[in-house]
Amino acid sequence: MRHRPQLPLPPEPDCHQVGAVLQSYLDGELGAEDTGVVAAHLEHCERCGIEAATVTRVIDAIRRQRPDLAPDPLVRLTGFVEQLGAGGPDPSAS
Repeated sequence: MRHRPQLPLPPEPDCHQVGAVLQSYLDGELGAEDTGVVAAHLEHCERCGIEAATVTRVIDAIRRQRPDLAPDPLVRLTGFVEQLGAGGPDPSAS
């Protein structure tokens, strides 16, 4: 089950708040206002912009190379990315 962050986002969210909704943003699941807030943050924050671009490239590569694997590995990757945005994966889950 995906963690649902507190929405709507503040007008100027921090990196942690953007990380918590990044996958939803990339999947086109946010409302128009939150989409605009995240897009503005990604334009000005190099770190978050790199993270968004990296996640997009990884998911695209998986889809191109192994379309038979979609969506299960993509769901796991999405969960991992959301954990990172929420402060990191749970070490006890390993």
